[in-house]
Amino acid sequence: MFGRRKSKRLFVLSLDGVPFSFLQAGIAAGRFPNIAELGTPVRIDSVLPPISSVAWASFSTGMNPAGHGIFGFVDRDPRTMELKLPSARDLLAPTVWLRLNEAGKRAIVMNVPVTYPPQDIDGIMISGFLCTDLSRGVRPAGLLPRLRRLGYRIDPDPNLGMTDRARYLEEIFETLASRRRAVFELMREEWDFFMVHVMMTDRINHFFWADGEEAAGGYHSEFWEFYSEVDRFVGDVAGRVTDDTDLLLLSDHGFCRLRWEVDLNAYLVEGGFLRFKKSGDGLSRIDPASHAYSLIPGRIYVNLRGREGIGSVDDADYSRVREDLAAFLAELVDAAGNRVISRVYRREEVYHGSAFDRAPDLIALPFDGYDLKAKFAPAGVFAEGQGRSGMHTHPDAFALLRGKELLTGGSILDIPPTVFSLLGVPVPEAFDGESIRAEGAKR
Repeated sequence: MFGRRKSKRLFVLSLDGVPFSFLQAGIAAGRFPNIAELGTPVRIDSVLPPISSVAWASFSTGMNPAGHGIFGFVDRDPRTMELKLPSARDLLAPTVWLRLNEAGKRAIVMNVPVTYPPQDIDGIMISGFLCTDLSRGVRPAGLLPRLRRLGYRIDPDPNLGMTDRARYLEEIFETLASRRRAVFELMREEWDFFMVHVMMTDRINHFFWADGEEAAGGYHSEFWEFYSEVDRFVGDVAGRVTDDTDLLLLSDHGFCRLRWEVDLNAYLVEGGFLRFKKSGDGLSRIDPASHAYSLIPGRIYVNLRGREGIGSVDDADYSRVREDLAAFLAELVDAAGNRVISRVYRREEVYHGSAFDRAPDLIALPFDGYDLKAKFAPAGVFAEGQGRSGMHTHPDAFALLRGKELLTGGSILDIPPTVFSLLGVPVPEAFDGESIRAEGAKR
């Protein structure tokens, strides 16, 4: 644990999907001089599954998915078998910023995923990912005219990544520029905790990762120009944050080159675990005789009688079916004979909390390069990336604290306790992680 510190303010700059290994290599190559000036990053893990909505919900609450209730970008109602996009309304635990408010700390929270609809906090909240209308994502509402004058953008249009790559890049740059303007404007407000989230790093990594890796890539220079802008943004923030305020950088998951999209539902069909009806949409296409189905990414649900609205598997057969599924998933290989699944987790291995009953029964973690999908129409198991060349990884996120050497890594669940320790606020008992120890001034 950290000891008590004189500094009682903290600025958090989160860079979605920036890998530790990528950052480390870039620092060694001189690509990130401003980030390098802050200190030495450490590697941390994401959560399961390693996607932004789940990872940032875990950061925002300090709890694992069964504690906060969000297990994926898409979730299901097991009784009605309807799909939905979870939002901040679905969080079952208090957020970090509300807990800090209770401790007398004023917060500014900008663009963090799963903050829509925005909460009324002591401070400022600007919703991020899933918010499409800025007028509905700002608290207090009186801030909206200022943001519009600054040309504030929530997010680039991800559909452009598949239809107009050049325009998508322009929007990525424009959104980062608008974020900078808003940050420097709002830093003049009163605050104890300020967090700004950069989603554009995840966006460019999904659609331009191959361009960044290959010197002959069509947008190689633009990829690295964007990351130079990110580094300059970090440097400008560091220059404006006084020495008595801690500065923490972090990401939520790693990234790697995409080799194949892998449709686990198609694979379950091949194994006889899943059947589709000829009609219907989404989960309604599942034949009630099915034993299991998947939701993205890598979440496997046993079609359990009494839990699923179309359940067919009796309680007495649950364990056997789940073990058969785990063994079948481990056997999945690509055309070259390479194994696809690195590990299959049973839900009790990784989840605990009030929403445990809604957790997937199995979580499949792939080897790097295999992006797990879950479609609801008969098709092949393997497909190309539909314009995307990068995918998430569970390990290889990072954390970096200015002027301090973080001694241990851990996971993103260890960051909320670290935030509270840095601010001199008692760490809530409900948090799942532990504060990452730090020592030694680097400046």
